[in-house]
Amino acid sequence: MQKRVESGLVACFVNDGIIYQKKDMLRILSDLLFVKYEQYDSSGLKKTGEGRVFRVYNNTTNSSILMNGRIYLNVNSFEYLQIHTDPNTNTSYFELFTPDFSIRIYPLDTEDKEVQWQMDTISDKDLFEGEQEED
Repeated sequence: MQKRVESGLVACFVNDGIIYQKKDMLRILSDLLFVKYEQYDSSGLKKTGEGRVFRVYNNTTNSSILMNGRIYLNVNSFEYLQIHTDPNTNTSYFELFTPDFSIRIYPLDTEDKEVQWQMDTISDKDLFEGEQEED
């Protein structure tokens, strides 16, 4: 591990891994469109849902919100992201961790759902005008 740091190489993840860097979390989550999510705490599964990821951001003022089929994720709401690969389907899913709970995010096939959201008039630009993103 020490040689890697000295040589200037950075991490490389293939299907599995733990991500601590907020920029890397942003890059991974920003590609998502329609997802299924599950919230877990120490007692097990608490809530489930599906929705469209409208925005993934990195700032110290806005909350993460998963409600009514709309998802806004602030990577600063989470300590780290873990990438898992389902051995049955060979597809990756993501788990975001806080000190009290985690949220698993499963990407969904977007073909059927795209039509459902085409008429959505919410403008992301209008909702977040003036918002400053942080590194």
